[in-house]
Amino acid sequence: MVEPGSGLHRFRGIAFVGNYLPRKCGIATFTFDLAESLAQQAGADQPVIVCAMNDLPEGYAYPERVKFEVSQDYPLDYNRLTDFLNFSRIDVVSLQHEYGIFGGESGANILTLLRDLHRPVVVTCHTVLKNPSPVQKEVFGELAQRATRLVVMSRKAFGFLEEVYQVPREKIVLIPHGIHDTPFIDPSFFKDKFELEGRKVLLTFGLLGRNKGIEYMIEALADIVKHHPKTTYLVLGATHPAVVRYEGESYRLSLQRRVLELGLEKHVLFHPRFVDQDELLEYLGATDIFVAPYLNLDQITSGALSYAMGAGKAVVTTPFWHAEEVVSEERGILVPVQDAASLAHEINRLLSNEVLLGAMRKKAYLYCRNMIWPAVARSYLGLFNEVRTKAPKTFPVASSMTRPLSAANLPEPKLDHLLRLSDDTGLAHHAFHTIPDWSFGYYLEDAASGLVTASKYYNTFSDPQAMHLAKICLALIRLLTTTHGDKPYQHLDYARRPQGEASPIALGKVIWALGYVVHQGPDILVKAANDLFYWMVSNMEITHPRTLAYAILGSCDYLSRFGGATAVRRFLTNSAGQLDEICSRADWIDTWPGADPGVAVQAIAVYARIEKSKRLKEKSQTLANHLLEAYKQGTEFLKNGDNPDEEELPISATTFIEAMGAMFHLENNRDYLLPIRKAVDWYLGKNRINASLYDFTSGGCHDALTASGLNENQGTEATIFYLLAFLTLHRLANADRSMHP
Repeated sequence: MVEPGSGLHRFRGIAFVGNYLPRKCGIATFTFDLAESLAQQAGADQPVIVCAMNDLPEGYAYPERVKFEVSQDYPLDYNRLTDFLNFSRIDVVSLQHEYGIFGGESGANILTLLRDLHRPVVVTCHTVLKNPSPVQKEVFGELAQRATRLVVMSRKAFGFLEEVYQVPREKIVLIPHGIHDTPFIDPSFFKDKFELEGRKVLLTFGLLGRNKGIEYMIEALADIVKHHPKTTYLVLGATHPAVVRYEGESYRLSLQRRVLELGLEKHVLFHPRFVDQDELLEYLGATDIFVAPYLNLDQITSGALSYAMGAGKAVVTTPFWHAEEVVSEERGILVPVQDAASLAHEINRLLSNEVLLGAMRKKAYLYCRNMIWPAVARSYLGLFNEVRTKAPKTFPVASSMTRPLSAANLPEPKLDHLLRLSDDTGLAHHAFHTIPDWSFGYYLEDAASGLVTASKYYNTFSDPQAMHLAKICLALIRLLTTTHGDKPYQHLDYARRPQGEASPIALGKVIWALGYVVHQGPDILVKAANDLFYWMVSNMEITHPRTLAYAILGSCDYLSRFGGATAVRRFLTNSAGQLDEICSRADWIDTWPGADPGVAVQAIAVYARIEKSKRLKEKSQTLANHLLEAYKQGTEFLKNGDNPDEEELPISATTFIEAMGAMFHLENNRDYLLPIRKAVDWYLGKNRINASLYDFTSGGCHDALTASGLNENQGTEATIFYLLAFLTLHRLANADRSMHP
């Protein structure tokens, strides 16, 4: 093992990247404590700055040490952070890693930061999985490759890095989890503060979730109080925010019901809230035995266990990985998982033997002396000094300028105007300047496109307003397609009365939207979207070119999640065959019945990719070349057919971008990013009238660019398709960095 150096060294600065608020979760507390300890050890003239990850759109009220905030699900922020760190006066970046901290699949967004970062990176590994999923292994593998050193907190984690991830031994450093330096005192000293005088106190603390196994400790307590009636079990901590999002407080309430059923209400105290450091240490001070009945044994590090042992507490725990390593040589007791009888037996044994209890407390306390924060901080400082002295000299560079697409060079998509155009029924079909024109009512086509946009926006930003809008759009789709017999309607008037028969285009976009939600939409909408998708596919015969293209996109999305759906596959094969034939005509773009021929190229490219068809791949290349020629490599989007006003429409530019993006994924060819960049610049003002269609103030998009200027209205279709384009652009920028680091 590599042992970090000792002694203090002078740095220009150290930057931390990770969760930070000490009352938020274990890793945030670790990052906070380590950053503060390093600041104390390094001195005021060697700044320690923090770049904090936000899992809420509104962020947090951080202390002054936080200099940069990152929305974990937003790739643009990682690009901005890269440039911030490259231009900061720092020597080393300390990255606190756990999969759930960073956005993207298995936390892949953090790779966006690392690929263009020109500073050495020391990664502290809070989670090291023995059996990672393929994606987890791939993400962590690249993370380990780009890191200068990886810090682990246990010997088992050290072994996993070598054996599972093939990290070279000399790249790994073992530094224990830090703890606060608390005195070894009698638990009675703090008990009066909690009105627990004369009682034996058992404690489990940390964010509450079903993997804590507290129900088994409650079952054990029924036996414990028979032998030691003056015993209180404290369950300290708020329910994990992720658990609250999906199931509320159902787990805690089930525990409380069980307490009542067993008649233990005088022996169990729930404190369902966050506590600050000082209060936590007081609770620990009043504790006789710390209990960790955890169900997940694949836990490589436990801050709660470290804090408890460091405070001189006897420990009874299930044999999760970290516990197996530190709870040995009579420093604690291991019990089988899901075994209330063993918990009761061992706790009764300790409570009945003060000599054994006292000896165990002392051994745990002495074992943890090298884990106090000043000692841990000095180990990190020694490691940072070694890393920065060996790092090659680098020069600041703005990574956003080195690629055709970079999230830092793209406007941030804003939902503001689309929300302005909506109410609780749906989206206004038209706008008068920037206000909704409700006289046209609510259209099925807008609901479908809006559902895709809102879902994609929610996936990117976790914005609850986007989720709300997606629900509204899906509800309107259901109302117009399935609740009036077999006849889908085109729209509702403003009095909410169904009007007209749905056009083939609207129905094609509905299939597109529903397939997208089934594959990539918010989980809460998937079941409803799945039922509606099957109803649509089973009740439609389509021949219209635009309908075919949108239906192919939706079907490909659907089969990406449910590949065995044979009825959908037949529908897709038939639709793709028809579109293939239509696009075989030499004048297919000129005769395309709409301003979105790019959707045909996208549909065939996506279908070629999932079918792995060489013929269709070559066909999509030919069609893409036709599109590039028609739209002058992405610089002009004149609507085909009768066009006396020489209109260029956002839907043309967006479907062009989507088509080139599909070709980029199909061929892994960066040449397609260059015309995409030109189309982006068309939106932003590099066009024949030098005017930006995107309105930076409203977050909307002008309906058209014409020979006489911009159409002043910012309607639903234009705004939806601008949003779709820029959400896709951010994903393409991220994909480019992943494919071509």
